[in-house]
Amino acid sequence: MPAVGRDGKILLQARDSIALSPNGHGGSIKALYESGSVAWLKTKGVDTLSYFQVDNVLVKIGDPVFIGHHVSANSQMSTKVCRKRDWKEKVGVLCLHDGKLCVVEYSDLPDALAQETDAHGNLKLWAGSIAIHVLDVGFIEQLNKGGFQLPYHKAEKAVPCLGPDGEPVKLKEKEKNGIKFETFVFDALPLAARTVNVETLRQEDFSPVKNAEGEDSPATAKRDMMDVYARWLSAAGTRVPRKADGSLDCRLEISPLTSLEGEGLAGKAPKAIKPGEDVVL
Repeated sequence: MPAVGRDGKILLQARDSIALSPNGHGGSIKALYESGSVAWLKTKGVDTLSYFQVDNVLVKIGDPVFIGHHVSANSQMSTKVCRKRDWKEKVGVLCLHDGKLCVVEYSDLPDALAQETDAHGNLKLWAGSIAIHVLDVGFIEQLNKGGFQLPYHKAEKAVPCLGPDGEPVKLKEKEKNGIKFETFVFDALPLAARTVNVETLRQEDFSPVKNAEGEDSPATAKRDMMDVYARWLSAAGTRVPRKADGSLDCRLEISPLTSLEGEGLAGKAPKAIKPGEDVVL
């Protein structure tokens, strides 16, 4: 999609080309159709797609349980959610608007509404969207017939471009000089006749990498991945060492060729792991 300035005029990337930007993750719905992939999938008998978009080390690609719920309910689009860590967590929330299921992006949710709690002190809007879906191939086709149906959202961004003098604009730090237009996959939810929403546990399905350090960083993703491996090994009878604070006192890695969900580890896993030991299976 073309990017525009705050005056609404299309920006130039060069003297002979306009500034273009990706049309958001919702563009995958359009690309699947326009590329001919939907038609190709149908010739192969494929009717269901597993989808995710966030850098999430715990995502279960092609999760059979999630797909089973989707197919059993004859759903057109299904969504996984987990309880928000706190009201400030930067995830969209699944909710009903005018009787239709939708996701409200965190940037569009007023703080006062995000902080509302029920009689037990729990967040009213607790269902955090973790960008994991299952989509019916026929529904993707439906979303494109007669023209792409997902709405565009404006996003204020820094856009490299030429100024009125034809020279590159020098942007100040964090300056947002332009507006890009993006679509979101979750905007397909209110267009679906049937949906399924599955609540999952954060420690099993969601450890995103969004920051260089702190929460949702490579360090927390590594920690959460190894905690998954530790639970698998413990269930297989391995004694896994932990420090006084409960954190792991070893480093673990289990190849998906060895086990996808902790199955088949009996007989392959050691009986005990020494403190500080590195274990790769």
